[in-house]
Amino acid sequence: MKTTFRLMGVADWITLLNGLLGTFSIACLILAFDDFSTVDAESEQYIWMAMLFIILSVFGDLIDGPIARTYSKRRHLGSYLDLMSDSISFGVAPAILVFGLFSQWGQNAPFWTISVVIVCCWVVVCTMLRLARFQHESELDNRWFHGLASPASAVLILALSGLIYLQPEVFDIDSLSSDTGSGTHSPLDWMIIPGMAIAGMLMISDRRLPKFSKGMGMNLSLVLLLSMFIATLIPIAGLDSNGAITASFILLAFSLSLIITHVLFGPKICDSMFNNPESEA
Repeated sequence: MKTTFRLMGVADWITLLNGLLGTFSIACLILAFDDFSTVDAESEQYIWMAMLFIILSVFGDLIDGPIARTYSKRRHLGSYLDLMSDSISFGVAPAILVFGLFSQWGQNAPFWTISVVIVCCWVVVCTMLRLARFQHESELDNRWFHGLASPASAVLILALSGLIYLQPEVFDIDSLSSDTGSGTHSPLDWMIIPGMAIAGMLMISDRRLPKFSKGMGMNLSLVLLLSMFIATLIPIAGLDSNGAITASFILLAFSLSLIITHVLFGPKICDSMFNNPESEA
């Protein structure tokens, strides 16, 4: 036991905490969904708490690298801990969240529930593949990411899920409603299927996306996380007025737009950051 702890640096403890935050998120989801068939007012707070724990884990993942470089004299276990922690917090936890929110097990038509199950499994598999590739390419000293980072994918999924969930309380578009069975659902529920599919594809794609460790990129990352933090904290605090819900909706939309902008303009940013982008390994 002493040997294990001696192999750990400061950042490794943060990584362990990130994994625990993902576990806490899953625990909240278990409390929220008794049979994964309905979402009621009593379980709603647990759902937002689960989102909050994932956001906190993303923040921890963002800072553990700089902390490791600054304070940790040893980090022998760091890369292995990252893989396990990120799989839980950015793969399994968001997938269970989406399954609980949108599958409505036993209430909606089987084709809908099965579709949600498939895209949730897809995201978990792609998260593991993304992390494995990241570990492999970390030895190649690449100057950019290949594919969307798993924390960014988790934020994309959380923001999209929150927007779909809050939409009926912010504005009415019942004309887009579709029949997926007897369960109650938002008319925009269908968006979670392509959203999850795209999130998974982006993680395992070859698209070049910049690494942000300082400067404007890091500042925007912190702004995004702050927006997500406030957006999830509003319903947790019980602020259910129209103004509060609308504010949460706008913050989620802002966060999602930042992720989309990052994906769309990432290769151009890489070209502007490095003089010879063709030299990537």
